Formats: sequence, C-alpha cells, structure tokens
Amino acid sequence: MNEQWLQELLNNLPFQLLDYIVISLNLLIFLFAGFIINSSKSSNSSSTRNRMRGLRAINLVLFCIYAFTGIVETVLNIDISNLQQISQTGLAILISYITLHYIQAWIIIRFGKEKEIDGEKYRGDSYASEIIGLIGLVLVSSIAFLVMINIWELNNWLQATSVIGGILIILFASKDYFLADMISGLIMHYNHSVEAGSVIRVKEFEITGVVMQITLSQTTIRDLVQKHEIAIPNSKLRNATVETISNCGNHGFRDFLDFKIGYAQSPESVQKFLEKVWALSTENEAAINANAKPKIVVIENGDHAVTWRLLYYVSNPYRMIDSKNCVQTFAFELSQQEQVELNTPVTHQILSGEI
Repeated sequence: MNEQWLQELLNNLPFQLLDYIVISLNLLIFLFAGFIINSSKSSNSSSTRNRMRGLRAINLVLFCIYAFTGIVETVLNIDISNLQQISQTGLAILISYITLHYIQAWIIIRFGKEKEIDGEKYRGDSYASEIIGLIGLVLVSSIAFLVMINIWELNNWLQATSVIGGILIILFASKDYFLADMISGLIMHYNHSVEAGSVIRVKEFEITGVVMQITLSQTTIRDLVQKHEIAIPNSKLRNATVETISNCGNHGFRDFLDFKIGYAQSPESVQKFLEKVWALSTENEAAINANAKPKIVVIENGDHAVTWRLLYYVSNPYRMIDSKNCVQTFAFELSQQEQVELNTPVTHQILSGEI
C-alpha cells in the first residue's frame, strides 16, 4: 500500500527531464562541495569556508524551492506554470557561482603573491589580482544577469529607465559604505604597507596578529594570542596606527619585557639574573635569536622600585607571543631560586592604633 502511494506520488510530481537533471546536479554539487571548492588550492581556510557555505546555501535554496513546488502542485493541486524557468534559473546560478570561483582561483594563482604565514605557504591577493578579480566578478555577474532576464523574458523590464535609475540610486546611496574601503584596500596593495603574511600590531584595536588576506572591502588578521581571525574594514585599518613587526633587520624583531625590582638588589645581581633568564629562554624557545646578545637597561628609578628592561631579538615574528611567555616563565622560576623579588616592594605603611 505504501509502495503504491509512493509510486502515485512520484507519477504526480510536476517535474520534467530538465527539472530532474537540475535536482540531480544540485545533489551532486551539495555532496561534493568540499572537493569542488578545495580543488582550486589557492584560497586560505577562511575564504574556502565562506565559499563552501555560499555554494551549499544555493543548494539548500534550490532544494526548498523544488520541495515547495512539489507540495503545492501534488497536495494543494495548484499549478505552477513557470517551473521550467525556475530550473533554468537554478542551473544558471550554480554554473555562474562555480565558474566565478574557478576564475578567481586562477586569478590568484596567476597574479597573486605567495607568502609564508606561520610556517605554511599561502597564495594571497595582490594589487593586480584584486583588480582583475573585480573585473571577473562584474563580467560573470553581468552574463548571469542577462541569462536570467532572457529566461524570464524580462527584456521590456530591463529597458525601463525607472529600473536603471533605481539601480543607480542604490549604488550612489551605498557609495560611502564600500567606496572608502575599496580605495583604502587598493592603496594598501599599491604601497605594500600591509601585505598578506605580515605580522602587524594595531594599537587602536589592541590587535597583534598575522595578515591573512586583504580584499577590496576588508583585511583579515589572525590574532597571535587567541588564534582567531578578525576582519577590519580597510578604511578603518588605513586610518589606524599600524606597526609592521615582520619588516625587521637581520637579527629579527626586537622585543622587550620590563621588570620592577627593589633597590635592595645590586645592579650586578640584576644584570646576571636577567642574562640568565635570557640564556635559558634561548635554549627552550628557538624563535629567540641566541646569536644577538640582549640589552639590559634601567628605564625608571621609581619611588618603590627600579624598572629594568630586557631587550632581546625574535627571529620568527609569528612566535613573538610564545617567546615573551617563555621569558616571563623563566623569570618567575629564577626569581624563586635567586631570591630576586619581581613584585613592587612596599616602602610606605600606614600605622593605625590608639594614641
């Protein structure tokens, strides 16, 4: 009985051969979306995930449309005459999205720049790839738009000046939103001030991380501490104070740590203490340059303690935070052994009592 009911339901479905082809193709693309997107091997993990989500979102929308159409025509007996156009539109969107993905991937391979980020090689966007990618996006989108207009026979609608005027009004109203970011992104690409693979510190946003990708709208930075990715609009990043840490000399990036030590310690003992901290740190953290000798200086003679600064070089800027943590750990351990107090001593006390 159930098999007979299912057979009758399938026979009553309004789908034709093209519809079944589009449904089957949509299912295959949904199942192999990871292979389709990852086969280009040109985008970083964040861009790959976003494109895969976009492709599967299109798949799910098409599945919902066909499911809704089947329910309406078989259960509610309402005829939907433009199902053929829906199938053609879905096929055009799928082909356009996948084609655009491979075009942009080829553009990055051909015109992008290869960078080594935290030990892994990435091929990111360059000034040329951004411009050519934007042109490819406009061309593919325009072709898809024209194809869908012909599918739905909306030539008269396209020729209406009111529609074109409405599109122009929308673009003009939104120019302040995207134009500043696009110009800032192109300027950063052209000046090479911020590039994929650079380790930067943005004080306004309290971020120290690796630049993963620069698009025409935003810059993606991977935080060195929490390892998550942060997207900042290009206009805001360009107006901020950006310190490029990876553009350093032969010894690497020069970092430092401050220690407040009481006046009871002699300068010689503090000097030996900090040198020993640096020596142990170089043995346990390869990123700290053992060939570049550290510099130990007094920064401030305060009311309660002397501020000593240990300056050292980090050859791998991607491990800057790990190097700093290593130095702090050995400073704490040695302070227990050498009896060097790193806490600020108390030199003033308020005594209260009966007089």
